[in-house]
Amino acid sequence: MRGLAPAAMIGLMETRRSEETAVPRGVEPRQFTTVLFVDIVDATPLAVDLGDGAWATLLERYHEIVRGVLEHYEGRLMDTAGDGIFAIFDSSRAAVGAAIEIGRSVRILGLELRSGIHVGHCWEVDEKCAGADVHVGARLAECARPGEILVSEAVAERVRSAGFAVLEHRRRALKGLPGSWRVYAVGPAPDTKRRAGRR
Repeated sequence: MRGLAPAAMIGLMETRRSEETAVPRGVEPRQFTTVLFVDIVDATPLAVDLGDGAWATLLERYHEIVRGVLEHYEGRLMDTAGDGIFAIFDSSRAAVGAAIEIGRSVRILGLELRSGIHVGHCWEVDEKCAGADVHVGARLAECARPGEILVSEAVAERVRSAGFAVLEHRRRALKGLPGSWRVYAVGPAPDTKRRAGRR
């Protein structure tokens, strides 16, 4: 860009920016959303122990529970590949509430889960979500301990005021993503946990 006047340089930069952010055909514009990923802890050895038929039946019951919870919290189920769940929400509070309720509800099946939640922008392509922020949510689920709901700092800030317990924070490297991330474990409000314990 040597020799270009400032106005011309600005015009060229704006043209490039427009080209980079142009929405391809068949792709919905970027949307700000909360992504939830849920995995079954030790799914592979469990599937081997149960056998194909019993594992398929268990997954069917698991997915039925998940769909019911997502409907209650107005989440959209995007994918159920393998034992994983990927859903999106308009609200981080709804996503955390759904993750907590799913974890509680599947105990009757003898399952333990790990979940990851992040809020950011994504593209919707053929009814599937894509984008770097989607990968953050998936990596958080991978880093979560058994029974843990791990969220990004942006989600923690949004749900703390809603009464959810923000239990701890630590820094983690997320596979394939630059730098280290401050991540938080979240859970239900303390009074909610006490009520659940009395049931």
